[in-house]
Amino acid sequence: MYTLLSFFRLLILLSMLVSGTILACSENETCIEESNWHLGIAVGIGIKTNPLVDGDDIPLVILPDIAWYGENAYFDNGELGYQWLNQPQFAFETFLQVDRERAFFSFLHPANILLTPTEGFSPSSPDSIDMDSSDASVSPGIPGPEEGEIQNNQRSLSIDDIGNRSWALNAGIRGHYFSSNSEWQLTFQQDVSNVHQGQQLGLEYSRKWLWHDFKLGLRLGTDWKSTDLLDYYYGVSEKDTKLSEFYFDGKSGWQSYLSFNAQKPIDENWLWLANIGYRKLPESLTNSPLIEQDNIRNIFLGVAYRFK
Repeated sequence: MYTLLSFFRLLILLSMLVSGTILACSENETCIEESNWHLGIAVGIGIKTNPLVDGDDIPLVILPDIAWYGENAYFDNGELGYQWLNQPQFAFETFLQVDRERAFFSFLHPANILLTPTEGFSPSSPDSIDMDSSDASVSPGIPGPEEGEIQNNQRSLSIDDIGNRSWALNAGIRGHYFSSNSEWQLTFQQDVSNVHQGQQLGLEYSRKWLWHDFKLGLRLGTDWKSTDLLDYYYGVSEKDTKLSEFYFDGKSGWQSYLSFNAQKPIDENWLWLANIGYRKLPESLTNSPLIEQDNIRNIFLGVAYRFK
């Protein structure tokens, strides 16, 4: 198993060195021109909830969108990749990106600051914005009477009082299947930075509609995340506290999500946009002393501008 994972990591890293996606575009859409930078910004009011104990909710106010696409290589809001196949009905790419799980432990994370490829003005869906995705750095500590609490048999441990969760770098492969105004995505990611050595597998379906001059989009999907990944971020051990009653082992599980967005053009560069999303955390995590909510909710209302 270790040899297979090592080979997979080497394959992904070599693909990054060869070059970097022009994602397939559906009908009546305009892609980013090859070898051009794409700059945009979304401004408005919104929030993304943080399910962690004493974790600050993430404000959605000013969200830059930065991307560059070459013949095959691309950089899209922190994701670096290379597309091997680009057909009207199919597309396939490999990529590198920072693991987004740490975004709830520290505000200064790309997932909290930039529109991600699946959340921004994606070239595969240039008119869709889906903002589904405290700099309080955490340090090791032992919770005292005011730091760790057990009330009504509910364990609670603040993220301000636990050991640091490090940044991880994922390598992944992603396949697309396009059909009319809908798309299927299948994604696999592996930690290649040797931080938690975990994996995740995602399946997503998205669909778009045009109603008068409103562009509507729906995304629904599910992500499987491995034991190594979830235990590293949400498990509790002696590195976090000496109180054994707080110890918790994270187990693998599925996260399902749903989001809806609506857009209305204002002129050639500006558009109104609104988004609402919901993500359910795995049942395997609901008893973690670091988690006080079993879901993540987001809402945003504002305007977006694309620089030409």
